Amino acid sequence: MAKDIVDVAIGEIGCTEQGSNKTKYGAWYGMNGAAWCHMFVSWCANQAGVKTSVVPKTASCSSGMGWFKNKGLFKYKGKYTPKRGDIIYFCSAGASHVGIVEKVSGDTVHTVEGNTSNKVARRSYPLNAARITGYGVPKYENLNSSNDGSGSSSTTKKNSKKELSYLKKVLKKKAATTDAMDATIAETGKLPACNVQIIVKNSKKRFEVPVKDGMKLVWERKGTPGKLTFEAAYDKNFRITEGNAVLLIVDGTKMFYGFVFSRQRSKDGFYSYTVYDQLRYLKNKDTIIFKKKRADQYIRLIADRFQLKCGKLANSGYVIPKKIEDESTLFDMIQNALDTTLMTKNKVYVLYDEVGKLRLRNISSMKVNNCLIDDETGEDYTYKSSIDSNVYNQIKLIYENSEKGTYDLYVAKSTKSINKWGVLQYLEKISDPDVGKLKSQAYLKLYNKKARYLTISGVIGNKKVRAGSLVPVILNLDDVKVANYMMVEKVTHTFKNRQHSMDLVVSGGDFSGE
Repeated sequence: MAKDIVDVAIGEIGCTEQGSNKTKYGAWYGMNGAAWCHMFVSWCANQAGVKTSVVPKTASCSSGMGWFKNKGLFKYKGKYTPKRGDIIYFCSAGASHVGIVEKVSGDTVHTVEGNTSNKVARRSYPLNAARITGYGVPKYENLNSSNDGSGSSSTTKKNSKKELSYLKKVLKKKAATTDAMDATIAETGKLPACNVQIIVKNSKKRFEVPVKDGMKLVWERKGTPGKLTFEAAYDKNFRITEGNAVLLIVDGTKMFYGFVFSRQRSKDGFYSYTVYDQLRYLKNKDTIIFKKKRADQYIRLIADRFQLKCGKLANSGYVIPKKIEDESTLFDMIQNALDTTLMTKNKVYVLYDEVGKLRLRNISSMKVNNCLIDDETGEDYTYKSSIDSNVYNQIKLIYENSEKGTYDLYVAKSTKSINKWGVLQYLEKISDPDVGKLKSQAYLKLYNKKARYLTISGVIGNKKVRAGSLVPVILNLDDVKVANYMMVEKVTHTFKNRQHSMDLVVSGGDFSGE
């Protein structure tokens, strides 16, 4: 039988953070260092022996409140008098903080909360306080048994069952998402502060440069080098010129390494600098014959030829038959190899520069779990759907058979889609007939659906997020609900006013990266 969750919470009063958000609750959850108000609630439930089917195990206030709503167990303030053990949710523009109800006396609700002024403490509020959203009403075995969630219906439960099942896959143990500094946002309305350093190496000199506010770092997943742009005042003692190495350090962590490719001076004495990582050299063109090599071996061969440094390159598994890349960019050579691997092995690999070393990784190993994107953690988003571009319901691939003097056609089409949208044809000449049928079917599966684009701005900055990362996204859009990991196609990290934010273009499921 479960214990009293309130007694467990009271026993924790006075516990404080050790460093920035470091607590035993975060360590227990597996996300130490993230905002911990809901992790505290989940920890108390666990210590009391309360099942996760009664109080959800989550680090996200939005997800926690949504969980109770989907169960028909959420009560808005003003229409309900809370009871001991209820989960109280606070808002700024949604759920942004959480606690446990200890008792109600008169018109006042008394709570025990984690991550309030960096500790566990008692708090009291008027029942009609503006910042209270409402209450999750758990079905405890021996506490608040009268809170049976009346008002929920079999229809509501039936409609939410599928979505809940989906969310559980996303918000499972060791892969649950964070409330992304919700408590801090509720109190200050600001992004968490960060410390940024720019270190420049010019010949034998190495110096730190004070940069102007508004520095940006942009990563894209395909065919584009990482790009850092910043402005700094001219100083004859710290001269920065083309070819100089630049290191970006954020909160003590090395985040980017590249080389100055251009600079521009304005009348006010400031220089603006554009810095690219090693991937910039993959814009070079060459003719290379690859003989039975995997995609990672393509990269290794190119790196050796162009004096690029490599880190760990994942074994991509598929050996590509002899391939002649004639007057192609190095980017295209590598991407062709990765595309072929995707079609034959159904595995997506991402090439990127990690602080001066080329890396190749399977996207399955690139999840960033402590970066929940939802209505609370994203300042704004833009959602667009279209059949105007990158949508095809008829695929026609052509192979020129020089020996027979004929053309071989490989056609895949969707009659249902054609009847709905008309013929939208994709045409391509191919050099290898062995993949013709497979490629046409793969292209049809990939492109025969309405294109959806999702751009999210003002997300709380996370040093681990780069192009190719998988981040958890929970959004209810116009005609589709998103509750899944999505791939970052492009991320723009912005450092302004000592704060770190991100703008993201994401893909996955029915969404394409624009």
